[in-house]
Amino acid sequence: MFKYILLISFAVLVSCSNNNNDKETIKRVEIILSDEDFKENVEVKEYDEDKLKNLALSSLKEFYSLPYNQYSVRIAYEKFYSTNYKEVLRKSRNIRNADEYVQSDPSLDFEFETTIEKVYNIKLEGQKAYIDADSSVYDRVEDTTSKARQTFVMSYENNKWVIL
Repeated sequence: MFKYILLISFAVLVSCSNNNNDKETIKRVEIILSDEDFKENVEVKEYDEDKLKNLALSSLKEFYSLPYNQYSVRIAYEKFYSTNYKEVLRKSRNIRNADEYVQSDPSLDFEFETTIEKVYNIKLEGQKAYIDADSSVYDRVEDTTSKARQTFVMSYENNKWVIL
């Protein structure tokens, strides 16, 4: 019988009182159930929410720091684009892989150079991270800079944070 992995993750909140200052300590875990009958292979992993938030922010900053050249275009496609975005590229521009993306000379995809100035909040919701931040946006075509407060959305796929 063909086995598949069903990933169910949820947060189990365990609160305990601290005698010194009555702060609550929250411990989050991820429970992974394998096997279609849920009878075996139960794994419980602790995860650090702050670490996940920092990884999402680091990935976003790394993506926006890429210059526009063939090497960076390839890196953007392979490392930072979500499955959904790659599907949009496939359907709208017939791009199926990183080589085709590089050959398409996607200068409009890299028209803006964005710098994260100040982060107000990072919210994790399921497999997504919402990063509320002030940014500086340089338009390479118009040679202008503007400031904006934006919410960037990242998705956690294949053990990495990617752009939706």
